[in-house]
Amino acid sequence: MILAGTECRAQAEYKGTTKGNMDKRGATRRSDLLKPALGVVMHYFSQQTTYSLKQKLMASATGLALIGASGLPSAALAQQQGGGVTDQIIVTAQKRDQSIQDVGIAITAYSGVQLKKLGVETSIDIINLTPGVSMAGDIGGQRALFNIRGVVQNDFADLAEAPVAVYVDDGYLASTQAQTFGLYDIDRVEVLKGPQGTLFGRNATGGLVHTLTKRPTRDFEAYADISGGSFNFVRGEAAVSGPISDVVSARVSVLYNNFGEILENVYPGVDAQGRTGTPGGGQNGYNDDTFAIRGQLQFDFSDNASLLLTGNFSDTTKSEGPYQGIGSIAVIDSQGRHINTLRAQDTNSNCEAISAETGDCINLFADGDTDGIRPVVGGDLFGNLDPDGNDRQVNKDFAFDDENKIKSEGLAAKFTLDAGWGTLTSISDYKHFERSISLDSDQSATPLALFQSDGNIDQFSQEIRLNGETERTTWVAGVYYLNVKTDMTQGLAYPENSPFLVGFPQIILGLPGVVFDPFEDNTTAKLQTNSYSVFGQADFQLSDTLTLVTGLRGVIEEKDYTQVIGEFANTDDRVIETATSTGFVPRAPFASSTSDFLWSGKLQLEYSPDADHLYYIGVNRGVKAGSFNAKLFDGVTLSDAEIPYKEEVLYSYEAGFKATFADGKTRLNGSIYYYDYNDYQAFTWSSNSGFVTNNDATYKGAELELLTSPAQGWDIIANVAYIDAVVKDLEFAPGLTKDVTPSFTPEFTASGTVRYAWPGFGGELAAQSTVSYQSSVFNNMRNFTGQKFDGWAEVNARFSWESDDGSWGTAVAVSNLFDSRHGVIGFDVSSFGGYTQESYARPRWISVNIRKNF
Repeated sequence: MILAGTECRAQAEYKGTTKGNMDKRGATRRSDLLKPALGVVMHYFSQQTTYSLKQKLMASATGLALIGASGLPSAALAQQQGGGVTDQIIVTAQKRDQSIQDVGIAITAYSGVQLKKLGVETSIDIINLTPGVSMAGDIGGQRALFNIRGVVQNDFADLAEAPVAVYVDDGYLASTQAQTFGLYDIDRVEVLKGPQGTLFGRNATGGLVHTLTKRPTRDFEAYADISGGSFNFVRGEAAVSGPISDVVSARVSVLYNNFGEILENVYPGVDAQGRTGTPGGGQNGYNDDTFAIRGQLQFDFSDNASLLLTGNFSDTTKSEGPYQGIGSIAVIDSQGRHINTLRAQDTNSNCEAISAETGDCINLFADGDTDGIRPVVGGDLFGNLDPDGNDRQVNKDFAFDDENKIKSEGLAAKFTLDAGWGTLTSISDYKHFERSISLDSDQSATPLALFQSDGNIDQFSQEIRLNGETERTTWVAGVYYLNVKTDMTQGLAYPENSPFLVGFPQIILGLPGVVFDPFEDNTTAKLQTNSYSVFGQADFQLSDTLTLVTGLRGVIEEKDYTQVIGEFANTDDRVIETATSTGFVPRAPFASSTSDFLWSGKLQLEYSPDADHLYYIGVNRGVKAGSFNAKLFDGVTLSDAEIPYKEEVLYSYEAGFKATFADGKTRLNGSIYYYDYNDYQAFTWSSNSGFVTNNDATYKGAELELLTSPAQGWDIIANVAYIDAVVKDLEFAPGLTKDVTPSFTPEFTASGTVRYAWPGFGGELAAQSTVSYQSSVFNNMRNFTGQKFDGWAEVNARFSWESDDGSWGTAVAVSNLFDSRHGVIGFDVSSFGGYTQESYARPRWISVNIRKNF
């Protein structure tokens, strides 16, 4: 069985220098067992480093690990005991080792053992287990963004950075595209809520998600983990770790994930009006083919000095964005402003658009006629109806099972030195991301328009920090540098036979008989960011029970941005093209440079009357740097004044408690908060593109989390969160404003997990079930009627067995047991083509897993 209260201390990433064996709450300090992490500046990883060199470095790490393993016995390695929900997790949210119950932050964390037992496989799976966290994203769910307490920016441009920072092994992921990844060979995941700018390298206003992987070990260990299931799902995960010499140890971890197409495409080769689409299209979609590898070398020069080198690589191929086209009707007022959207299936209207004043039909030019009538009630402007509503059939021409490609690679170095009086840590991190994605903009058999995007991102960061403590003070101070270079091109292409090529010249421009050649409007943007910061935090122990926490970070943020929008000949629907200009330039090129001083701070009081209770109250000032819009040209351009947007500033007021009961078998944590935003960065989708504006906002909410092992074999997790968020005076149509709810922000979220384990068949059997609930959300900041997704509940179940010695394990799991088809992502394109792009939750998913520890 799982022993409740067992201290399951995950391998620490930041090891703080300590004096004495007890901390202020009487917990044994880990620094007596594991020396504090330190570092020295590593050389700057040049951007001239070639792809092949990085592959060679990772291959070298793999070879070293295998060489080291070949001389070691392959005796069975007992799996780490614990993994119960009340097992204490040692986290590094404040750059030092602490029990999660000792940290005065709303934080949820799970060890790698717990994640396995809960069936968590990807970075976003933890969302359903974490109060106050939900999901936003784009590309039909191929990219997902964390929404913590309603703080999210759903801008799909590669140059956008999210207000929820995501880190892997201390390395910041600047690209939102990189935030969805497989979890393999994981030590733990930490989710921190609220502003985290004081200590972490990037000033995230919403919070932070930190994934920490397992490190090389001085003893040999290895495992292989294989799963298979629905939609030809195959997942393989493996790792080997051990010593190479007295000084060097290595670890190599690999992941392969593949599943077949979920969406069945019934495209007959033409649309309802006889138009042919992109040659070779009409394939099934919503699949995944991913390979990832991570290699690590650990040099333990002495008890006081060590160097960790890490290389990683990931390659993913997917279908085009797996959206479905759902008919929707724009409501237009007398001044031609789009002021609401209705779902076509909820009306009996066959209007292309509806007059807000009279209810009469209004013509939209995209279908190439002037009648103002849809061919089919409930369909789009071209007579297309989704074959089965929100189920798994689609009918679209631009559909390829290998269209979207994403690659990432990285190198990192962490050097540590214990100077006795303090710990010096240096972390150097280089990452490269590239992606090429496309999708059928109309999500139908009609070849109306295509969205295309290519992006390349190179980033380098360097952090140097010093931490230590005196008798009553614990402190950390450091400097941080980040360089991000983003080069992206994205646009809308109009293929051969697009009705737009007829409707625009003949109806809008009044040129009868004119038909445009296929073309595409592309935006090319380049952004270079240099960010320099100095930070520090100190915890002053005022008495045995009272601690004052203070922190401050100063940031200089420099950005250089250029943007060019042009129109080009479209000769290949599957390639974004900028070679042959048509001569039309939608707007003049734009260039700008900014340099801003930003700061964040923290002031908090913590009261701990005994080892089982912590109460805290404090104020945080968080800040997220401003940036630039790279809006698609959909007939409307932004002025020079609208392209840049300002930094957002958040004043967070929060109070919370953490309590442990029943001899460590029950933990109850809660918090309440109030957010006061100045210039919140609000992303609004309109027509066929989106842009960011600055608006003030207020958020208030509460969270409660219960973890308990009430009886032998039983583990229970329950949590609930409430959010009341308002973005003020959003301009939802030209000259019209209103207060709105941020997109993808549910008023209520809740989840509960029950797990029961008992002895049997020479090991431990366990059955568990998780229920997750989310109330309704808007998928667009404009909060139109047809942009609302209903609330949903989802049930997962899992049955597992693990041998007594931990050498073997197997499990059968069902995700989304009752096949809930709730909305996940949506883009309202009703004023462009009479439809909305929507994507739905992955269907019922059955899998079988077997694991061997060597």
